[in-house]
Amino acid sequence: MFFWVVLVQVFILNNIQFSGYVNPYYYIIFIITLPPRINKFYSLIISLLLGLIIDLFSHSHGMHAFCCLLIIYFKIIWTSKKDIDENINVINFPLQQYILFIIPFIFLHHFSLFFLERFSLKEIFPVIKLTISSAFFTGVLLIIHKLFILRK
Repeated sequence: MFFWVVLVQVFILNNIQFSGYVNPYYYIIFIITLPPRINKFYSLIISLLLGLIIDLFSHSHGMHAFCCLLIIYFKIIWTSKKDIDENINVINFPLQQYILFIIPFIFLHHFSLFFLERFSLKEIFPVIKLTISSAFFTGVLLIIHKLFILRK
């Protein structure tokens, strides 16, 4: 799945922009669906590698790597505080629970990415607008991914 999300993001989604600037980031599905039983250190390393590969093809100088590490870090904290069975994968959640699980990670990833891109408090409203619009399209892609997994 690692190579699939990289290929889809780099060769398809990075070349598609809705309304000139909205870009969905499908690759975060890999981080979100990492099972809790994986060693935390390996989860951080895998997320860093994913972010660095996306950065390499996007020419974004480490912004994706930072955002990937940020969401895996919060995912580790969140799943350790909740009573989530280590053998359960997020992709097996019921649709409503899946949506509620992915929304904070999508917004955290997108807001941090766009804020790092602009890096100015003067640009906070365009960052919020871009975050909401891109998060919507990313969320739709991740829900479609979940629905296709359910059919298999």
